[in-house]
Amino acid sequence: MNKIDLVLGQTVLLELEEECLLGELLHVGSDRSFIRLSNVRDMLTKESYGIQTYYNSEIRNIQVISADKGNTQAGPSANARDNPKQFTKLLTLENLQETLEQINNYIFIHQTDVKYHDSIRYLKTQRHLGIAMESIEHGRHSISPSLLSIATHDSIYIFDIKWMKITDEMRDLLSNDRYRRVLHNGRLVKDVLQHKFGVELGKCFDVMVAHIAIGKTEGKIVEEGVSLQACVQSYLKLPDKFFDMNANFDERPVSDTTKREAAKHVVFLLPLQDLFIHEIMLEPFYSSCSNYLQSLSRNPDFISSLTDLRNKNGEAIEAVAPVNLGIDVELLDIPEQESNRS
Repeated sequence: MNKIDLVLGQTVLLELEEECLLGELLHVGSDRSFIRLSNVRDMLTKESYGIQTYYNSEIRNIQVISADKGNTQAGPSANARDNPKQFTKLLTLENLQETLEQINNYIFIHQTDVKYHDSIRYLKTQRHLGIAMESIEHGRHSISPSLLSIATHDSIYIFDIKWMKITDEMRDLLSNDRYRRVLHNGRLVKDVLQHKFGVELGKCFDVMVAHIAIGKTEGKIVEEGVSLQACVQSYLKLPDKFFDMNANFDERPVSDTTKREAAKHVVFLLPLQDLFIHEIMLEPFYSSCSNYLQSLSRNPDFISSLTDLRNKNGEAIEAVAPVNLGIDVELLDIPEQESNRS
C-alpha cells in the first residue's frame, strides 16, 4: 500500500483473501497501516457495507480505479499520455465493474467432467471468442503450455491443458471458421497449437497486428513485441499495475490469484477488437454512412426533401468517401521469431 499514491475521493479496488471490494477512499492512516472506505460494495455478492476499515495485513492488492472529480483519470500509462488522439472513451466505472465480475466469476476446468461438457456446450453456441494461452513465450520451444482461456462477451473459461491437453471439442473451437476468434500475438499461439498439439488455428483477429498497423499508418515507431498489457492500458485506459507481471502459471495446483490473472489476459480481447474495428478502422466508413443518411433528413421542409430524393441522388453518392481502413498490409513487416525457424 505504501507504493500507491492514495488521494481522498479516489475509487479503489481492494483484493482481500477471499473478497474483492470496491469503495471510495475516505481516510488513510497517518502511518498508512490502514484505510477507510465509504460505499463499499462486494464485487461478487453485490452486497453493500457502507463505511469499512481495512488494514495492511489483510489487503493483498489495491488498485486505483478512478480519481476524484478534479482528476477523472487515474494513473494513465505513459503511452496514453503521449498519444494526442484518444481512440476510445475512458472505460466507465460501470463497465469496469462488469469486467471485474467477469474476471472473478471465471470457470476453471481441469478434467472432462460434467462442468467441462456444460462449458463446451455453451461455447459451441457462441460465435465470437477471445483466446489466450499461458506459458508459451518461446512458441513451440516452450517447455509446457499451461492454460488455455476462452472468453465470450459474458463468461470466461480456463482450461488446464497442462493436465488435460487439447480435447477434440476444444480443437473444433480453435480451428473451425464458424467462430470468430480474437487473440494477441497469435503467431506464438499458432506455433504452439500446431507443433505441440497438432491443431490448425483458424481465422483470427490479432490485437497486436491491429496495434502495429494503426501505429505505422500514423507514422509512429512501433516497438516489436507489444504486450497485451500495454495495449489494454493504452487503448482502454486502465490503471497502471492492473496486471500482475509475476504470476506463475506453471505451479500446480493453480492458485485462485493465478486463475484471475489468466482471466485478465483474455477478458479484454473482445472489447479491444470492437474498439479497433468500430472506433478506428471503420470510423471513415461510419462518417460516410452518416453523411448519406443525412442527405434527406437535413431538409427542413417537404418540397426540398422531395427534390433531393428525385434529383440529387448523385450528390448523396458523391458524399460517400472511398473505404479506407487506414491499414496497408504491406506495412506489416513483422519479423519471423526464432522459434519458427527450426
